[in-house]
Amino acid sequence: MIIGVGVIAMMELLAAGTVSNAASNQMTVAVNLANNVHEISLGLAYADPAAPTQWSTREATVAAYDDVADLDGQTFSPPLDVRRQPIAGYPNWAQRVTVRTVSPDAVTAVRPNDITVPTARVTVEILLNGKVVHTATWLVVGPSPG
Repeated sequence: MIIGVGVIAMMELLAAGTVSNAASNQMTVAVNLANNVHEISLGLAYADPAAPTQWSTREATVAAYDDVADLDGQTFSPPLDVRRQPIAGYPNWAQRVTVRTVSPDAVTAVRPNDITVPTARVTVEILLNGKVVHTATWLVVGPSPG
């Protein structure tokens, strides 16, 4: 009886460890995919160099994106690496990006997208099979208008 209880307890422990390992692996992948979008955004200008007074001037391809607003409303599936190339081994994963201008004095206050507002919040949601598993948010700041 004692040995049977010990064996059952050991099997439950192994099952719990397996579930925990799978969840941690999933979160690690999600955080890395969010960081990829963050790295991409760091290499982009705040305003489009060709049309600095317009918010939405998305280029035809991801490789040609030249400002942060180009990422707004985009969903990348398969997800992108930091070189803006699709990652082949992640067919069920996606990166959904939202860029919203926010008040420079209160970054929680979303404003209508306006390139003259020098502060924007980038939010990336990482999805696995259509379900959000991780969300990351950061601020980008452009030159002050004037």
